[in-house]
Amino acid sequence: MGQMPTYGNSMPTAPYLNGGGHPSSSYGGGHPSSSYSHPSSGYGLPSTSVLGSKHQKEACAEEEGGCLDEDKFGAENKAPSEEWTICGIDLKPVLPVALSVSTVVGAICMLLVQIPMLSRLTGLSEAGTSAVFGVIYGVTLGCMTYCAFADPGQVRKARPPVQANMYQQPPMLDEEMPRRAHKCWLYQRPVRRYDHYCNWLQNVIGLLNHREFVLMVLGLAVISVSGIAVDVWLAILIAKKGFLDTEIIVLLHLAYSIVLLWVAGPICKIHVGLVSRNETAQDWKNNIFYIAHNTKQGNNVPVGELEVDEFNALFDSFVYDPRRNPWDNGCSSNCCSFWCNARWPKGERGEW
Repeated sequence: MGQMPTYGNSMPTAPYLNGGGHPSSSYGGGHPSSSYSHPSSGYGLPSTSVLGSKHQKEACAEEEGGCLDEDKFGAENKAPSEEWTICGIDLKPVLPVALSVSTVVGAICMLLVQIPMLSRLTGLSEAGTSAVFGVIYGVTLGCMTYCAFADPGQVRKARPPVQANMYQQPPMLDEEMPRRAHKCWLYQRPVRRYDHYCNWLQNVIGLLNHREFVLMVLGLAVISVSGIAVDVWLAILIAKKGFLDTEIIVLLHLAYSIVLLWVAGPICKIHVGLVSRNETAQDWKNNIFYIAHNTKQGNNVPVGELEVDEFNALFDSFVYDPRRNPWDNGCSSNCCSFWCNARWPKGERGEW
């Protein structure tokens, strides 16, 4: 566990750059001896030491929806296995393909089967209902595509002013390391306001695609809940009218909606909570802002100060302490910053 921040306005010296870096990277993170010191503030970002089997929460917040094999699908500190193939077919994109294809098939089924059927049985406006669901599916799929292919916000390169020879083009230099930046195996440079590596999209979620990711997760949650409601309603209506030959489609879509809710529901719950606290998944995973009670040292003890055995024993009772999070300005302010702060200006560093 990285060093826990002290109370007050000091910034956390937590493991924002731990792991994931290439050994030769100037940002460190991958090599045990490497670390990066902030040029302006002088604090270091040490690698994280492992406390025990429960030291970190899931390697990625998405894994709350089901355990994923890091060797196959990759994680923050490792790429997907190059050997995961069947009959010579690369299976690494299986999760993004499964997510996108299932969402498209679900949309087609809802718009061409469920809604027309519901309209015939209840008199509900087919055009209006289709328009609402079309917008939900469109926004969700659009955000999904963007998150999968967008640069999450790597630290930018800047050209310093010419000093000696004005005719000589100076080399491009990386900007000063922003706080909350982190290095992941997927990109050469650290990602500003790093959140996590998403197995389902095979991309990093950071400053420039975090909002779209949360919108996508919210969209999937809405799709699953509304799908269950529509399917249950249809199943009741069909059973009453005796159209049992069409019930198989409804049951299949209901099964899909339940599975989707099982996967997307916990992820949505996690990220809504993180946004409300202005806590990144990286902070949450490493218990940066959490304390424990009833410890050998007393109450309100930072998690990072616990012994291994005590850490594991109290793991499920860790409590979030907003006083330890210098970024937490209250739920309404945190949500406003997340949804309204400009992320694309040239000098934006994601330090909020």
